[in-house]
Amino acid sequence: MKPSRLWRERMQFMILLVLVLFYFTGILGASSSIRTQRIDFSSRGGTKHVKSHSHNPSKAHSKHAPGGFRVDLIHRDAPSSPLRVHNSTKLERIQRAVEQSKDRAKLIITSIQKRHLNSTRKATLPAFETPVASDNGAYIMQLQLGTPVQTFLAIVDTGSDLVWVQCNPCRRCYRQQGPIFDPVSSSSYNQLSCSNRQCRRFSQRICDPNCQYVYEYGDQSGSMGDFSSETITMTTTTGGQQQIGSFAFGCGHTNIGSFGRSAGIVGLGQGPVSLTTQLGTKIKRRFSYCLVSFDDAPSQTSPLFFGSAANLRGRGVQSTPIIQQGSTYYYVGLDGISVGGQALNINLVGGTIVDSGTTLTLLEDSAYSAVRTAFKSAIHLRTADGSSAGLDLCFDVTGLTSYQIPTLSLHLKNADFDPPSQNYFILVNSNTLCLAMYTSGGLGLSIIGNIMQQNYHFKFDRGRSLLSFAPAACDSL
Repeated sequence: MKPSRLWRERMQFMILLVLVLFYFTGILGASSSIRTQRIDFSSRGGTKHVKSHSHNPSKAHSKHAPGGFRVDLIHRDAPSSPLRVHNSTKLERIQRAVEQSKDRAKLIITSIQKRHLNSTRKATLPAFETPVASDNGAYIMQLQLGTPVQTFLAIVDTGSDLVWVQCNPCRRCYRQQGPIFDPVSSSSYNQLSCSNRQCRRFSQRICDPNCQYVYEYGDQSGSMGDFSSETITMTTTTGGQQQIGSFAFGCGHTNIGSFGRSAGIVGLGQGPVSLTTQLGTKIKRRFSYCLVSFDDAPSQTSPLFFGSAANLRGRGVQSTPIIQQGSTYYYVGLDGISVGGQALNINLVGGTIVDSGTTLTLLEDSAYSAVRTAFKSAIHLRTADGSSAGLDLCFDVTGLTSYQIPTLSLHLKNADFDPPSQNYFILVNSNTLCLAMYTSGGLGLSIIGNIMQQNYHFKFDRGRSLLSFAPAACDSL
């Protein structure tokens, strides 16, 4: 008996339905094996992380104990920042951040190579190169020097050691926002002799006849002057002030470059004359910071804590060793990377630095290639051209209010850093979402930059050689 037309149509419909079910079951099955988290574009002013399938971090609270200090970090684009480029758009901010991140990585490698060279032969001129170029600082802090106090805005840098400011009399100085430090007006200022213990601790010194310094930077800028001691004033977490005497710093009489019209540099590195090293036991050899989101208003400050105030409390705290303790930089062990919960097949051979001065996260070539490929294959959106922002993996999110982004995990020694999606994807304009990571360009180095660190409280415990971190609402600490 010949099947009726109605029966054939029903069979065709059932077969089609089964095929459709198989198709979507395959997609859902594949998607369920990839961990994702939702990223929200509804405001179009930035990206907002929303509770997701795999990422629901507990918040860590910082209750500041008496005796600690707090300084507010000012973003380079804040209205009060001397580094600010007026009337710049978000795209222009990102363009500058990308270029400065790439330049900074090159300068870090150069400084590491020069340190190695200087350690194997005696330099004729004890000059030292650090990764801050004259205009590439990401954050500024208020520095109070002298008696009576003179107040300045200086670039903060975890990748350098010396604290220096421009000083009168100036033989050659760049244009600075606000007055230049006047040592004659301070009753606590002292120029150090070459026999002084602090001078001897500083390897980049010249005796002519008193202790002098020469600091060179990778973009041919630099500072030279008297290595001196002064009283610095720190603000406590209870609102009071505490003076710390005999603080060694560079009083720069010859300063080449612009340094964003800041007064100078505040080094937070591990070297012998950095701010954190000299404060030493006064801050229990520990400090911490919590960087607000890149998409927050530029006027929003980020807290920098010293001493007891730097402690992390609450759930979600993890710790990883700080390795290469003799280095200026804060190296950590990066053992692997996962995207969407899937471990990538990569061999990380170079070092990894946690750095507040680099905006993007930069990975050595093979690692970046694997991360880029994993995100590109897992995100089913049309790719977009991100060359105007200097980024090379971007997606068109026109018309979308949110999207599921694969998770990212950085597997550190003894800890897993699982940031929210807004820490590694950013909207460069209202319709283009880009990966906020890049290759370090064959330099064999990885850098965990400040966008990746945002809304996490990072504690650097130098006494225990330990880096601890936990998610936090940085704008409310």
